[in-house]
Amino acid sequence: MQPLYDVIIVGGGPAGCATAIALHNLGVKNTLVIEASDYTAPRIGESIPPDSRQLLEKLGIWDAFTAQKHAPCLGSYSSWGSDQLGFNDYLFNPQGHGWHLNRASFDKFLALQLQKRGGALLKNTHFSSLIRDQHAYPIKVTLRNDAQLRCRFIVDASGRSAKVARQFDAKANIEDQLVAVSAYFDASNISSANSYRQMTLLEAVDYGWWYLAHLPNNQVIVTVATDPETIQQKQLKNSDHWQQALQLTQHIKPIINQAAPSRLHSWVAQSAIMDPPAAEHWLAVGDAASSFDPISSQGIYKALNNGIDAAAAITDWLNDDAQTLNQYRNSVASNFIQYLGHKAYFYNEEQRWPQSKFWQKRHQPPQ
Repeated sequence: MQPLYDVIIVGGGPAGCATAIALHNLGVKNTLVIEASDYTAPRIGESIPPDSRQLLEKLGIWDAFTAQKHAPCLGSYSSWGSDQLGFNDYLFNPQGHGWHLNRASFDKFLALQLQKRGGALLKNTHFSSLIRDQHAYPIKVTLRNDAQLRCRFIVDASGRSAKVARQFDAKANIEDQLVAVSAYFDASNISSANSYRQMTLLEAVDYGWWYLAHLPNNQVIVTVATDPETIQQKQLKNSDHWQQALQLTQHIKPIINQAAPSRLHSWVAQSAIMDPPAAEHWLAVGDAASSFDPISSQGIYKALNNGIDAAAAITDWLNDDAQTLNQYRNSVASNFIQYLGHKAYFYNEEQRWPQSKFWQKRHQPPQ
């Protein structure tokens, strides 16, 4: 660690690492990524669409990614708008299939690709605060261990917490509250899971929806997503109540049967955009810039794409050209508006429970 950097990136997930790798590819090498974890804890978000290949190729890590042998995702089954399962596959996608990721392994892989390019990475290191002052490197960053660093530009890749953006008085505009509760199952104890090994399964219910995917580390993840008040009312953070709700599903229950889950993991999955997502000396990427409903399966794709676009904007800004930074800010906003339209269309496809508060909220036009 050195005291002065051109760019400091807070967060070493897909958005942060993609930004750092893209910066190195553009010749901005005096960068530091600060990551709070050691990449061993479970991370939610495990599917990427076929078009992700283009982003991995732009980053120059496609061949290394294929060597990781993540599980292919050939499409999805869904009980959405009907009790019957519908089918959507990637057969005619020119990019081929998507992937089910071992998420912790994927994030660690991105960090390793950064380090192989000579990028600096601090793991198990927590951002605390920052100030701006008159200095050639005007952003003074304080870490939780009281160490201090300076940079010319700082990137918020800290996820929905947006720890850096909030230091610049940016505020999240929340369009939709959603909470998800997930559990992992040992796939070797679920004989029927093999028929869904390369697919995802989505099942709408009157209070939200359930999701199942087979992961490459011989695990199956099962998730329920609904409003915060429903999580509380149904006590879905309690393992017994979560399993009781699972037993009432039509399509997921027969797959899981009586298999025992791991402990539950809950996470916020709201739709929101940071206002603003970028300004002088800083920008946000990934979920710190805008967060999507997980039903879109766009979270990791968006993170990688943000990182590539952000690197171009930062490089130009360091060379006294702020135009690309303005374009980045406008792009985050326009992509979020487009996402809201797609989200509204998708939720309006489900009309079986007109009295449900969950579905009534999502049938309203986006704000």
